[in-house]
Amino acid sequence: MSLRHNLRVVRAVAAADIRLTLREPLFVIAGVVIPINFLLLFLLFAISGGQAPIAVVMKTQGPLAEQFVQAMNNSQSFIIHTASPADAEREIRAGTVVAVVTVPQDFDAALSAGTRVDIPVEVNNLNVDFTNDIRRAVPLSITSFYADAFPEQVVVRALESDVQEHDTGYIPYLAVSIVVAGMMLASLLQGSVNTARDYELGTVKELALAPVSRLAIGLGKMLGSAALTATSALLVLGVVILLIGVHPLHPLEVLGFGLLMIAAFLALGVLAGTLVRRRQQAIPLAIASVLPLFFLSGPFGPANWLGAVPGAIAAASPLTYAIAAFQHAFHGYQTATQDLTVDTIVLAGFTVVTVALTAFVFGRRGVAH
Repeated sequence: MSLRHNLRVVRAVAAADIRLTLREPLFVIAGVVIPINFLLLFLLFAISGGQAPIAVVMKTQGPLAEQFVQAMNNSQSFIIHTASPADAEREIRAGTVVAVVTVPQDFDAALSAGTRVDIPVEVNNLNVDFTNDIRRAVPLSITSFYADAFPEQVVVRALESDVQEHDTGYIPYLAVSIVVAGMMLASLLQGSVNTARDYELGTVKELALAPVSRLAIGLGKMLGSAALTATSALLVLGVVILLIGVHPLHPLEVLGFGLLMIAAFLALGVLAGTLVRRRQQAIPLAIASVLPLFFLSGPFGPANWLGAVPGAIAAASPLTYAIAAFQHAFHGYQTATQDLTVDTIVLAGFTVVTVALTAFVFGRRGVAH
């Protein structure tokens, strides 16, 4: 068959998929809303879990005491507010703060006289993660404060040399990873649901018996799903860029890798829909497959920091390379040992292999249903 004929087949299949999808707005809404919810839920989790809320009881207002509280603020480990002794005790009993730090009344006088000062720290050790943050960050704040307040007495200092040009906050880093996961989820939903619908409506038999290329059919279904997936991807990116304020350093990379990711994950969605052939199975399968891959693909830090076994699993996940590519597009650094060329080759190769596998499975099972 000629190339022109195959292109007509691709356009016809894509247009038919878009028309059928728009007639069922519930599935359109699900494909758009679920990735947005995915993004917001993880960001709320990150915002609430990044820093420990503590109450500081100031029994003195001396300059050294104020400097000590500022050192705790600078540690980026606490969400601090001052409170009276009674209010602070009430808050820690109610579970609204993780710890109460009391700056004693003789704080400035004792330090000026060179005598020992004990800083009471009451910890609600219900959550070991937050508890360990308090146990590490309070001594670090004391050391940092003392080194700044009495530099002549602290002769050992850390000399930091940064690998990256700038620091990246936890929320901006995680937000980019979640964008990629949201795009994957949207692509899987649209690709698998649209393909499974063909089996449910019986249109797959017409496609299977038609004298056209199986590859052209697969590409057409991907193109039709891509239009709706792009809408969801733009909404997710809009939330991150406009509302959260994470702006890409390389917008063209965002566009290029975004399109490549949509193609790769749509191909996987079309394959999943071809295998399960039911929309009620396709939707939970898409959601269930994204979550474990997300946690194993370096969303919170470079995947090679995970250890040998998780790192090996991450190396086999296309989501790992997608996250690494988008981290470079947004923040300008490499989060993995491979470079952007490897990310591109892996994602493109994954797309080609998945499309070919979909065409093979469709040719074997298309009429059987």
